[in-house]
Amino acid sequence: MTTANGFKHVGLLTKKTTQSFEEFVAHWQAVHSKIALELPGLRGYVLNPIDRRVYPDSPIDGFSELWFDSLEDAMAAFASPVGQKAFDDIPNFAANVAVTYITEIRKR
Repeated sequence: MTTANGFKHVGLLTKKTTQSFEEFVAHWQAVHSKIALELPGLRGYVLNPIDRRVYPDSPIDGFSELWFDSLEDAMAAFASPVGQKAFDDIPNFAANVAVTYITEIRKR
């Protein structure tokens, strides 16, 4: 068992009911990601859209993964002006976001 260094912020997203999956992903990629990539201390960022037309059992429409060196760095990033801008953008494309911080355990 190998534990990765650093911390990962995971956001579980559901899209607004008034938008299509394509509109949700387009805003997430073009607008929200541009903001998120400016977060201080960000080491990695991955978007994972889930098309519920293809995967109807999924309770979410996607999840994001953001890596930081530490929990403190992640908390500082989201408390920054860029973090506030990212937070303010969420209602523009997501109905709900549940956030958790995890440490990865990689098997391979």
